[in-house]
Amino acid sequence: MKQNNYQYYSASSTNFVNQLELSSLTELCNFAQQNNVNAVFILNKEDVANTSFAINFSGCIIQHKTNGFQTLEHYATATEKGFTNAQEFYEALDLGHTKYDDYILVKQSGIKDLATFETIKKKGFIKGFADYKELKNSIEIDVAVDNPYQLYVYAKEHHFEDANSLLEALKNGFKDAAIYASAKDLGFNLYADYVEAIEKSLRTFAELELARKIGIRNAVDFHKYTDLQVLRKNDEKHDELLVLIILSRVEEGKKVSLNKLNTILQNTIQEYKYPETNEMPSWFTISISSLDDLARFLQKNNQVKKYGTYDIDGEFFEINRLQDRAVVIDASNVAHNSNSNTDKKILAKNISIVVDFLQQKGFTDITIIADASLRHKISDGEVLQTIKNNYTYLEAPKESPADIFIIQYVKTHHCLIISNDTFREWKLQDLWVADNIDFYRLSFLIKGNEVLMPDLK
Repeated sequence: MKQNNYQYYSASSTNFVNQLELSSLTELCNFAQQNNVNAVFILNKEDVANTSFAINFSGCIIQHKTNGFQTLEHYATATEKGFTNAQEFYEALDLGHTKYDDYILVKQSGIKDLATFETIKKKGFIKGFADYKELKNSIEIDVAVDNPYQLYVYAKEHHFEDANSLLEALKNGFKDAAIYASAKDLGFNLYADYVEAIEKSLRTFAELELARKIGIRNAVDFHKYTDLQVLRKNDEKHDELLVLIILSRVEEGKKVSLNKLNTILQNTIQEYKYPETNEMPSWFTISISSLDDLARFLQKNNQVKKYGTYDIDGEFFEINRLQDRAVVIDASNVAHNSNSNTDKKILAKNISIVVDFLQQKGFTDITIIADASLRHKISDGEVLQTIKNNYTYLEAPKESPADIFIIQYVKTHHCLIISNDTFREWKLQDLWVADNIDFYRLSFLIKGNEVLMPDLK
């Protein structure tokens, strides 16, 4: 509806001979527009309710009641913005709103101030509420809100930044922004998957996918599987991998009969059964069903050789010396072990002393793993540089403790580890560490340039 620039004049109602009452204010506005009438009289009759807008055209008074509007411009604006009466229009103006939908939202939801309303609009909750209703029609959402303001309040209480982030989370079954963000970091998109993983004590979606694929029941089952998998080099079956673990834990120089080794293997396999059903996991693969199968594996598998030699005639396996094993040095732990009670310096020299000792004992496969911060703490940086230049020296990434990589290295290679750290905290977090790390750890004492290592003969 176009608007003229009207000039208003107040007048008292008189009985005109030529009067015409139009059917609506819209008709009056259209008539004035079409006939280029700019002067509008406000006729005050008996009471306010009877007040009318009037125009004089060719000696005829064309009029209609004001219906509570102060000007024709206000009426035209109200009509354009969806208002059906003057009372709501002026109440909306007092609240700072010019659109009927905004006014109804404010009235119905109890919004008290314009700033809150503008925030709701800016963060997409006006449109978002329509999307929410559509979403609720398509999937079950256990969130009860009746208007955009309530949706905004819900989002705020559950730490969502805007409507889009809330709706994305709700679509995927999440109701809290912090939980959703944490779940996404772990690879979860759907809340149902996230809950299933929690119930199984699995950490990531990748772990859950693997568990579903191969029939892993829970975190204990998962860690048993993955701890075996790190040993796999040539598609060995799981019972064959257990043989490698058994061999890695037998005392150096000892001879183990084939029968004894098979007994240990069968007892170890039993540990993998589910206690509640006495069934083997569906993922566990077996290839050794006889002594002949075990003997063939001991003869042919390349990984077996690093632990010892199988005597075909005597039907026994002789374990290598410890010196024939790979060894990893916990560099930070060794560097912190001072040479005396009064010397508290952190020295790279300690690492060099331990490496020299191991080489003198016949070790050739030596790996050193250190925290990234070690280079900033030592007092003899030139010695550390010499170590880096001459030996296999691995440095953990910043913000990641070297222990993670040391443990993984031992898991993968079942090698020895030189450290006085008992890994107490890691034992609480990782069943493999709790059950195995002490079999591979060699403690030490440095006295001057001498190393004492009781477990090494």
